[in-house]
Amino acid sequence: MGWFANRRARAARETGVEASGAFCRAAGRDERGPDVAAPAAGGLSAPQRNDVRGLTRLACGAIALLALSGVLAMEGCAAVSTDAENSAASEQAAAASTSDVEYASFEEVAAAFDESALDLDYSKRDLDASYDASSATVITLSGDSASVQGAGAQASAAGVVISSAGTYIVSGELTDGQLLVDAGDDDKVQLVLAGATIHNEDGPAIYVRNADKCFVILDAGTENNLSDGASYVLEDDSDEPYATLFSRCDLTLNGSGTLNVTSAYRHAVCSKDDLIVTSGTYNISAVEDGLRGRDSVKIRDGVFDIEAGGDGIKSNKDDDPVKGFVSIDGGTFDIQAGDDAVQGKTLVRLAGGSLTVAANDDAFHSDLEMHLLGSAIEVSAGDDAFHAETKLTVDDGTMNVTSCNEGYEAEKVYVNGGDTHIVASDDGVNASAADLSDDADADTVSSTLPNGGTPGAPGQGGGPAAGGQAPAGARQGGQAPGAAAQQGGQAPDAAGAQQGGSAPELPAGDNAGGAGGATDPGQQGGDPVAGAGVGQADSSCLIQINGGYLVVDSVGDAIDSNGNVEVTGGVLLVSGPTSDGDGAFDYDGSATISGGTVLMVGSTGMAQSFTGGTQAFAMTSASGEAGESVCVVDGSGNVVVSLTATKRFGMVLTSSAAFAEGGEYALVIGGEVANANADGYTDSSTVSGGSETAITASCTASAGMGSAGGLGAAGGK
Repeated sequence: MGWFANRRARAARETGVEASGAFCRAAGRDERGPDVAAPAAGGLSAPQRNDVRGLTRLACGAIALLALSGVLAMEGCAAVSTDAENSAASEQAAAASTSDVEYASFEEVAAAFDESALDLDYSKRDLDASYDASSATVITLSGDSASVQGAGAQASAAGVVISSAGTYIVSGELTDGQLLVDAGDDDKVQLVLAGATIHNEDGPAIYVRNADKCFVILDAGTENNLSDGASYVLEDDSDEPYATLFSRCDLTLNGSGTLNVTSAYRHAVCSKDDLIVTSGTYNISAVEDGLRGRDSVKIRDGVFDIEAGGDGIKSNKDDDPVKGFVSIDGGTFDIQAGDDAVQGKTLVRLAGGSLTVAANDDAFHSDLEMHLLGSAIEVSAGDDAFHAETKLTVDDGTMNVTSCNEGYEAEKVYVNGGDTHIVASDDGVNASAADLSDDADADTVSSTLPNGGTPGAPGQGGGPAAGGQAPAGARQGGQAPGAAAQQGGQAPDAAGAQQGGSAPELPAGDNAGGAGGATDPGQQGGDPVAGAGVGQADSSCLIQINGGYLVVDSVGDAIDSNGNVEVTGGVLLVSGPTSDGDGAFDYDGSATISGGTVLMVGSTGMAQSFTGGTQAFAMTSASGEAGESVCVVDGSGNVVVSLTATKRFGMVLTSSAAFAEGGEYALVIGGEVANANADGYTDSSTVSGGSETAITASCTASAGMGSAGGLGAAGGK
């Protein structure tokens, strides 16, 4: 089927689905199933509602069948005018759209992944923490026994069993037992925790074995406690259950109360389907993971204090391109993690909220993609602050990384907006080839948290003694420029952003002051081809800076791509390494600039400049010490760009939209810059004092230190 025919068939499918969905909604039935709260007074009786729903299902089915018949007819007609190869391809696509696709490997999942296809929404019932107390069943816990008033549940020697849909209000204390939900496949169960404490020495405190969906409401003004023992009695031929609050179906947590979970066995809260949290206060201490949803974790709001020996928040489904993601739209988080603070298999999406995290491994990790859209984040990480294997996109937010090995890392890193500060013991921003193998990021569990604490200590009820307080605010200062951030990490239509790894032919001369090659005797010296990368370039690797405000302080390479670098906008400030074995700017392919503001200082041994572009740049040898200002001044005495160096340096690389081809400027070191922010940055001020060096800006790189410096090791991992 040709492109037009495919589009027409797809439109017909969407139209048919929308039409049937609209009819069903008009008849009072949600397409996803009846997430229906208790009926209002005067509504239909249960038998009447069932009769209406039955008729509605028949009508919806008939409409869907007619719509599908129309789609198939259109696809058949369109296919007549195409060749056999296109027809076969269209039949495969149609089959994929109407049946579950099995993926033989995670590489196939990665190839099919599309962020726009994910279900990131919350249902009305996910957001609704109300309940009808007058019709609810009341469960009262008392020591080693329980009493039940109402239908759908019964007390047992092991605790309480809930066997049907409905609302259940739970209060009191169960010293060694379980609240078990074992209802029908279509049943929705609403658990209201109203001052409940449940400890189970050999299994989950709450176990949702079977239901369509379970809603756990934290009743206003109440504190609730769940805890377990260090070993479980598992079900036959299974490793389940494995969490203090364990659900085999979709699980939603909401309400304005508090839930404390202490997990001595493994995980604290786990759903084998979707885990959704829309409100509430949570104090969690777990030997392994804190919040875990196999299909997804979606958080809209809440206050979270999480101590986890494994991952703080995690989704791990690896065989479906629309599952396995973590999405955070709001909330206040304080996470201490023995492994990763937040881990997703396909995507980690941070679109809101305030997060303070400390992790022994990565702070935020995705085996595929990561998208930063507006959270305020404070990070301390034993390894990477933000690590995605294939693509990391920064569109908005405030990211303050106080310590890490590497700051932003992915095969492709797009910085389109946001306010980022990175302090790194190795590379600040790194583009290196993706690793999609199963053992690329093996899970680990630690008994010691970054703050020295021990997660999941055994106990009966209760959680961390303190929790739920808002973390300290993100670092202030260094505001992002006003240009609108581009979405999705795509290259802007800026002229001169070169692709590939070949450097242009350059004229003799040195626009950068001619400092020469490597200073480390262990490095190979000489004059390489001007601007060329020094390693074997990987064309799949890219760092693209289109906007935002990015400040990097690194011990290793500050900006390091195993492929190419493109700067088209934004502000980039770098205090690079002092070692001549690393550089402020390191790439193996090409590095072009067509917009934005750049000021980098660092060592000379591995110094590289841009290979070219449409915006002029300059590089020179110039030395200074930590705490000294570095600024570029135009002929009228106006500061074009400035920063405060965090360590000693021997070279400066700079570019600005204010630079003209062949323009002469003054590099001033050690002066007093007026009206600079906390990073020493301004682009419209004056400077007094300091030492001056003349520099000349050009759109073309030349030999000497203004190119690639000494030959050295390839960048990246």
